[in-house]
Amino acid sequence: AMKFLSRLEISLVMGRRGVIPIVTSKMVELSLVHGLTPMSAIGFAYFGSMLASIGHVNEGYRYVKLAKDLVHRFSSKEVAGEVIAIATQTIGYVEPMQTTLEFHMQGHKTALEAGDIRSASLNFNLYCNYLFWCGGNMVNVKTKCEEACLFMKQHKMLAFLLNLRPFLSTIVKLIDKEETPSPFGFDGPVEDVLIS
Repeated sequence: AMKFLSRLEISLVMGRRGVIPIVTSKMVELSLVHGLTPMSAIGFAYFGSMLASIGHVNEGYRYVKLAKDLVHRFSSKEVAGEVIAIATQTIGYVEPMQTTLEFHMQGHKTALEAGDIRSASLNFNLYCNYLFWCGGNMVNVKTKCEEACLFMKQHKMLAFLLNLRPFLSTIVKLIDKEETPSPFGFDGPVEDVLIS
């Protein structure tokens, strides 16, 4: 049940966000009633994020730290990428935002090692956003965004690619108003990403 709910969580992030509190609460409840598992880390990461999003940042921070501790305790690479992606967004409210850059790259690498392309893409996407908001060199931000788009195209992660695309377009316009990036971070229609 926990594994199903954990996979459902990240899918809901890209779609039906209103259902996330129900799934998150169920994961936390199952963990408290039946004991902790590696999947519990995902529930606690989302729960902490949910608390922070409604203004309870310190409480949320404690839960995301618990989630990260559970990943280490269980040595669970399977969930590490997703936990890092979700937890780091809350950590950015408490710790210097620059720390999120290191965490997201760690999450990207860890997720790749575990074969979790979806969490690797999520971490790469968030890394690019935080790099911009941390005041990174715009050319460097553009380069990293292009690398992320290429990664997402190669792995057919269209939802993340479409999410990052307008952001890259804005960066390109800030750097060089004459340059026009290719649509969606790649040449050709969207179907080419899905078929190739």
